[in-house]
Amino acid sequence: MKIKSSQIIYSEHDYDECFEYTDGSGRVPEGNAVGIVSEDGKSLTLFSDVKYSKYDHNYWDNHELEHDIDRIILP
Repeated sequence: MKIKSSQIIYSEHDYDECFEYTDGSGRVPEGNAVGIVSEDGKSLTLFSDVKYSKYDHNYWDNHELEHDIDRIILP
């Protein structure tokens, strides 16, 4: 199988579907590759460590904010 760079799909937060890692480690960071589009452009095959998230981007934005160890909370 030959794969072209144009077939690689990347995660884009707040733009497309939300993807997460299958091991439960969280949302796929923006800009990371998530899968390959078929040559005819009709199907997407996700990499084995990635799945469609059951949560939307708002959920993940809030989750990441709540667990941000560098977050400063002002009174």
